[in-house]
Amino acid sequence: MSGLIKSIALATVLAAGGTTAASAAIVANGSFEDGLNGWTVENLSGTTPGQGITVITTGGTNSTGYGDNVPNYDGTHAAYFVDDNAVQSIWQKVSLVSGTEYTLNFALFGTESGAGNQFGFAFTDSVVRNIFDIPTIDLLFDDDVSVGAWQDYSYTFTANRTADYVLNFAFLSGPTPAKDVLLDGVSITTAPVPEPATWAMMIAGLGMVGFAMRRRATKVQFA
Repeated sequence: MSGLIKSIALATVLAAGGTTAASAAIVANGSFEDGLNGWTVENLSGTTPGQGITVITTGGTNSTGYGDNVPNYDGTHAAYFVDDNAVQSIWQKVSLVSGTEYTLNFALFGTESGAGNQFGFAFTDSVVRNIFDIPTIDLLFDDDVSVGAWQDYSYTFTANRTADYVLNFAFLSGPTPAKDVLLDGVSITTAPVPEPATWAMMIAGLGMVGFAMRRRATKVQFA
């Protein structure tokens, strides 16, 4: 019996050893460490302070320029959505494979400096190919976002075709003065899957288990 257990244990180790993530960088510059590179910026409107979407340095005092101390989340930078009367977005294309399950992850931070402002915002995240093809979409309002702390969001979906999808984050704010929000840690991940070499090791491991069980059955038969 001990030999059989050892064989099963070896097969398990062989199978686990070659498991890896299917894709490490589906989203480009999701931590905004390289500014807004990799993202297309759409500033359709915005009046106060009228600076559009920017990237700020986190982890220090007065990170936003309005007295907010924003802790680091994914690195030392974050995208800052701050305008009033804003219709703004950032987006990029991401390549997804049909039938594959993905998880979209990101974090939002509501600024304390804007928490007392009279008007709020709506923040939309989406992965879309076109208006008729929306695997996942979510609309967040300022009341849904934590003030003074990073809040994690995670959505799992399955791509319905192999194509380039559009990952879009849209910011729609109210009149002056409106509340503000920061975005960081954007990623799209898949579950770890075995590499091709791992399948061979798994088959070899299972073969060892089968051989051990066969030998044990033979000994019992002729005892």
